[in-house]
Amino acid sequence: MSDVPLPPDVLAQILSWLPVTSLLRFRSVSKPFRALIDSDYVTNLHLNHSVQSNSNTNLLFGGDRSLCYFNLDSDTTAVNKIHNPLYFAIFETVILGSCNGVVCLCTTEPDNEIAFWNPIVRKFKKTRLAPAKCLEGLGRGLCIKGFGYDHVHDDHKVVRLVQYCSLFKELVHSKIEVFSLKTEVWREIGDFPYHLCSRRYLNVFANGALHWLVSRKPEVKVGFLIAAFDLATEEFKLVPQPDFANEKVQVNLGVLGGCLSMVCNYPKSNVDVWVMKSYGVKDSWRKLISTADVKIVRDLDFLRPIVYSKSGREVLLEKNFERLYWYHLENKTVERFKVAGMPRLFVTEMFMGSLVQTCAVKKND
Repeated sequence: MSDVPLPPDVLAQILSWLPVTSLLRFRSVSKPFRALIDSDYVTNLHLNHSVQSNSNTNLLFGGDRSLCYFNLDSDTTAVNKIHNPLYFAIFETVILGSCNGVVCLCTTEPDNEIAFWNPIVRKFKKTRLAPAKCLEGLGRGLCIKGFGYDHVHDDHKVVRLVQYCSLFKELVHSKIEVFSLKTEVWREIGDFPYHLCSRRYLNVFANGALHWLVSRKPEVKVGFLIAAFDLATEEFKLVPQPDFANEKVQVNLGVLGGCLSMVCNYPKSNVDVWVMKSYGVKDSWRKLISTADVKIVRDLDFLRPIVYSKSGREVLLEKNFERLYWYHLENKTVERFKVAGMPRLFVTEMFMGSLVQTCAVKKND
């Protein structure tokens, strides 16, 4: 057998196919090996391979302060308990989202502590956000946060939408603010001229933008619009929606396989899941799922598609923050999915196992 070492490019390709946990162990082989694994080249190569092969997918369960995750690629049947970087905060921990393996956690107002965290590498950066503006005499405003990645400037960003309405439901204050992880500075971007239609799972990050269901008038039950805020250009736009029957329907947005999705729930009847295959193109909306299965429809309050299976033939659905189901696309059947140790009530977030780290990280032992 030849003792000639592998060229660095070939070795980097091999490393990009391995799980993150294996790469973390291999860092102790030698200093050159550690330098190669820690390099931006291998980090990006590994992330791109994971995205293209739909591998290294993990499901994060959040419930109050406790966090755990499950690797969908593994043969294990139980969750992995993991330390919450914000565990000792006074207020409840909220999962804002994930991008490139980095999960953003925050505490509720008025605490505003936030953590940019890689759960697999177990490193994070914590900071405290400036409090949202409070306007006297207008009662309690609405403050919504979202998380995403600006691929143009290689920057993770937190977006905050603050709205106040008058007694007549007119917008008197509606501003978008952006926090840059790279500069650690808040900037006010400008007015947000729409009313939010839903207060649950508001922020959906897909195709480089955060999305909300909105309307031009308050308390509109039909005629929804999809508003998008591009994190690179920091500009607003409206995204076309699918043609669906909008009578007696409950609508929410999601993301599936990197594509914007929309769930249309017709209570006690059926539920449809639409996916936008080509971003911004109205004709690219496809009805991926349409089911009247009693396991899904009965007592349905909220449904969200989470992730495709590795084969692409199933979609994992989260129902009412308490149950998970695999929906089989070919035979249109539904199968309950349970993992030992998962909480009874939860919010889930799919994140990619990656080597991506935020700056000035700390390790939680």
